[in-house]
Amino acid sequence: MSQESRWNVVAQHMAVAVAYAVGYLLLRQISWSHWILFAGYRFSVLLLVPYRFWPALILGEMGPMAYASLSCLDTFGWLWSSLMFFPPLAMAMPFVKFGRDRWGITPLRGSVRLAPILACTVVVSAVWTLAYVVTLSTADVPPTSPPIDYAVEGARWFVGNYLGILTVVPLVLLVWQGRPNGLVHWPTTLKRALHSSLAIEASAFALPALAFLVWLSLYASSEASQSIARTVIFLPIVWLALRHGWHGAAVGGTMGSIAVALTTPHLYDASTLQAEVFVAFAISSMLLFGGRITVLHQQNGPHDGRGPQSLDLARQLQAHYAAQLQQSARGVERVGEALQTIQRLLSDLSSRCLPFDTRELQRRTRATEEQLFQLRDALYPTSLTRQGLRATLRQGGIARALDAQRIGYWCHTQGPIHYLSPALQLALHRIVSEGVNCLYATHRVQHVSVQIRSGEHDAFRWVVVRINTKLAGNPVSHIRRPALRLAATGFGIDAVKAQAALFEGQTHVRHRAHGESISALLQEPKTYPSEWVAATEHATRPVLS
Repeated sequence: MSQESRWNVVAQHMAVAVAYAVGYLLLRQISWSHWILFAGYRFSVLLLVPYRFWPALILGEMGPMAYASLSCLDTFGWLWSSLMFFPPLAMAMPFVKFGRDRWGITPLRGSVRLAPILACTVVVSAVWTLAYVVTLSTADVPPTSPPIDYAVEGARWFVGNYLGILTVVPLVLLVWQGRPNGLVHWPTTLKRALHSSLAIEASAFALPALAFLVWLSLYASSEASQSIARTVIFLPIVWLALRHGWHGAAVGGTMGSIAVALTTPHLYDASTLQAEVFVAFAISSMLLFGGRITVLHQQNGPHDGRGPQSLDLARQLQAHYAAQLQQSARGVERVGEALQTIQRLLSDLSSRCLPFDTRELQRRTRATEEQLFQLRDALYPTSLTRQGLRATLRQGGIARALDAQRIGYWCHTQGPIHYLSPALQLALHRIVSEGVNCLYATHRVQHVSVQIRSGEHDAFRWVVVRINTKLAGNPVSHIRRPALRLAATGFGIDAVKAQAALFEGQTHVRHRAHGESISALLQEPKTYPSEWVAATEHATRPVLS
């Protein structure tokens, strides 16, 4: 290791030590005997920080502990000061490391194991409580002071550690699980979190209810009402857990714990300690119960049936399917080229040897070429890779098929459509084909207009496609007309919705006085996922002549 690299490692460890010490000192200022927030801070740091920085964490806690030890040396004696110098963070490290290595309590993205985390929380709280009681027993107590009740002190300290961990750790895990990935940045993630149903319900319903209970516990006329108000603080936690699983329990638990702390009339109040026991039990139960609810929701899938993994798989399948269709379209194109060659040879031969009229041959050849073009365009619009989406929609198979039926057609585009991914451009072409075919099959269409508008927002590109039709009369189910030869499945609006769903799209059908309209809103990340972009690029690679 070079000298510069060694100094970089030392600087990183010093930065971790200083950052931990600052956070520890800040949380220690708002903690007391039975609400120890820095215990949750310690546990969170051990849970998420890599092992290589653990020595720096010990160094960071030794500074504040040494200050507290030396400040009280004359009051409690050298033995107490010596034991206080040892950081409690180091006592919990073997148990947290066992939990991380054997139980997998370090959360991965999308996976939080709450039962092992709570079990480790109980063990760590017990270890810190035992260390506190042992240290307290070595303190020099003045003769005039009342004797120390170690059972009460131990219970108070255990509840304080346990509730402090439950106040901080679940919320930290919630933020850690929802941290942005490479495609989304923190402002976008924070904006989505603030607009989520959990944030809205917590701020609109749970927060006012907790504020009312805090006010009632502080200003109620009778002590019984105050005690009941402190006890029922756990109800909003239960409600949020039932609504949002362990995410709701994490947010509600933090809010409920702060509410109980605000109702503390004295530092060593017995009624507040009882309320904290109730709240700690409620948070633990609702975290376990909410974790089970979250698992059931994940197994059943989201209500719209479009999970991220399912979308990625569907996009991969679409890319591979498009590659196969493009190969077939190239084969049809080569057949058309061979047909043109044969037609030229026959024309040249007839002009020299066979004195007959070649106009019928040319007419049939052009009809066959048009059929081959429609077949190739139905398989895969090869002009999409050569000329782009705008030219394909204006001059491709859709325009030619509508012109053959004497139907007016107009296409307008706006925005950086050429920046859209090949897969999304292909999906837009499919949507227009399916929509036009659906409207043509059910109505007497006089005119079709297609409008496409695209733009960018945060880390995503969005595109809106709208198909408007002008109708001539009633539905044409009883009228026999030639079918449009388009790249359509014939499944109607369901096919449009399926194509839009691949890109988290929403489809709307509107009935107007002069016609019908089909619109869809689609979006995609600016950076395409690498696991399926390769297949899409292969599917849209230009043909080299």
